[in-house]
Formats: sequence, C-alpha cells, structure tokens
Amino acid sequence: MCLDTRVSGLGVIVQPTGRRSFYWFRKVHGRPTWKTIGDFPDLTIEQARARASQMNAEIADWKSRRYEGPSPFEQPEREPTLGEILEDYCVVRLSGHSKNPEGACARVRWSFKKYVEPWRNKRLSSVKRTHVYDLRDSIGKKHGHVTANRVVTMLRTLYNWAAKARGWKGDNPASRIEPFPEKSRERFIQPDEMVALLAAVRDEPNRDLRDFVVLALFTGARMSDVLSMRWPDVWYVNAEWIIPNPKAKKPYTVPLMEEAIEILRDRVGTSEWVFPSSGKTGHLVTVKRSWHELRKRIGLTDLRVHDLRRTMGSWQANEGISLPVIGATLGHRSHASTEVYARLLTDTVRDAMKRATQKMLAAKT
Repeated sequence: MCLDTRVSGLGVIVQPTGRRSFYWFRKVHGRPTWKTIGDFPDLTIEQARARASQMNAEIADWKSRRYEGPSPFEQPEREPTLGEILEDYCVVRLSGHSKNPEGACARVRWSFKKYVEPWRNKRLSSVKRTHVYDLRDSIGKKHGHVTANRVVTMLRTLYNWAAKARGWKGDNPASRIEPFPEKSRERFIQPDEMVALLAAVRDEPNRDLRDFVVLALFTGARMSDVLSMRWPDVWYVNAEWIIPNPKAKKPYTVPLMEEAIEILRDRVGTSEWVFPSSGKTGHLVTVKRSWHELRKRIGLTDLRVHDLRRTMGSWQANEGISLPVIGATLGHRSHASTEVYARLLTDTVRDAMKRATQKMLAAKT
C-alpha cells in the first residue's frame, strides 16, 4: 500500500499479481469508508487525484450541512468478492497493525490460496454456512482438525472485517461454526534427548542456529522474540532481557542465565539486533531450515522449534514449580495458556506424595 500525501485519503494498492489500483479511504461521520477509484494505467495519477479531491469536497460539504441528508457514498455499490476483502484486510488492517506485516500478509494469502482459492471470486452473500461446514469437514479429513479450525477462523475474520471496514450488512457464514476438538501439544525435550541436542548444538557450524537454540532453551521465549532481540533491551547489570512486543502484547522481563549471558557477550556487534540480517526487518526472522537439518542429524524429526519454549515450562513443572511462576516465566497473560503444564505439575505432586507414603509405611514397619 502506498499513500499519496498530496491528496488526503488517496492511496495505491499493489496486488500480488502486480496489478495496481487507486483507492480512497477515510473516516466518514466516524465510520471507516473505502472506495475503489480505478486501475492504473487505465486511470492516470492526475485523474485519481482529481477524483479523490472531488470525494473530499463532497464529504466536506456534507459535514458543513451537519450530515443532513444522505451520505454522498450511500449509492448502491457492487458487492465485494471474498478475494477483494482478503486484499483489503491485508493492506489496511495487517499492514497497519501487525508486528510483522509482511509475514502476516504472506501467511493469510498462502492459507487462502491453499484452502479457499475456489471462493476468491464469490460475492460475500453467495457463501452460506453450509458451504463453510462442508469446507471445514473436507479440510479436517485431508489436513487435520487444527488446520480446519484455523481456516474457519480466517473466514470469520474476513467477514467481520467486511462489516467493519466496508459496511457490509450480510450474515457471517463462518460464525457459530462448531470447531473440531483440539488436543494441546505437550511435546518437550526429554532428559536423554537433551543430552543429544546439546551435544549436537556444540558441534553445530551455523553460529546463528547454535546461539538461537541455547537462548530459546534457557529463556523460554518464542522464536520471533529471540530473533528480534535488541541490544537496548538487554541489561547485563541485572542479568535481564525485556521483551517489549511479545505475542501477548504486554512486555515482560526474562531473567538471563549465565549460559545466555555468555552467548550474548560473544555476539556483541555494531548492529542494534542480536541476530542481524540483510533483510527488510534488519534481523533474522526464522531458523526453521537449519533447525530441520539439525533435528534430522540427531533423530528428533518430530521436534518443533516451539517445543524449545515448551521445554522450559515443562522442566519447571517437573521440578514442582507452580503454574503462576511458569506463566510468568513464559509471559502468559491467561491461565489457559499455562494449563498444558498442569498435568506435569500434578505428576510431580503425585510422585512426591508417593515417596512420602512409602516413607510413612516404612516407618510403620
């Protein structure tokens, strides 16, 4: 999305296909209003500016009349397609509010193309709730329940955006769709696996991967937070790292173990990022490819990057640490996020009770 600062509200959308369109977007009587002006080069920039200026004048005139009479934009419009709402959502919503706009847009577009592509040119009102149920069931059989639930959530989000940004007044066919039951993933690194992993990490030639794995293990932070770590957020005096913009939105502080501090001291450089990169963000955004090779070498092909984060919480639970402390360690804002560790904590308590019971029985004997 590109804005023309010469005329208020005028912008240009560049589609993935390279198609460029002029649009006008402003708040009209407190309501976000989006209007497509035309495609380039069918419409020149001068013509687009003239049309946007005319629309601004119409709004100003309506406002001067204290919004009496119909809005200049109340005339019936062609109902948008689901594909148009997808691009609208990516360009306006994700680009302006996501932590990583480029990545967020890429993920939504990829998911739409893979699972919902036949619906791209459908008008919003042509998709019915029965269609969404059929799509959910089909995806559930082929790709799993979790994927099916995420696709339904994406569709529900797009329809909600159409109502909010485009003023669409139809029903949301993806609402009130019962999701498939999901089982929380409980995979974490076991003691024997930890020995193999740390040994492989010590011999890993890729320095970025080597340092990332250790930092992820000993901080319990998400991959995106570790790779976007900035030197101004690292405090050696207090041995702390402040994560300013985590997934949960609320900043939290991570105590740094000696192993983590040693790695950080070895990585100090001229960049503001701990894991600098030549990409658009200035820092690495993923290590999944090199991580895939590492886990193949040690025979842990089912181990995911996020399991490194889960390992910190799981090993804390096995030590009898309370759920609130585990939640604080991982920066969880809700108890639901920490419930996956409740069973491990119960097992620890059960084991402690078993040992105490055996001691009591032994004393009786």
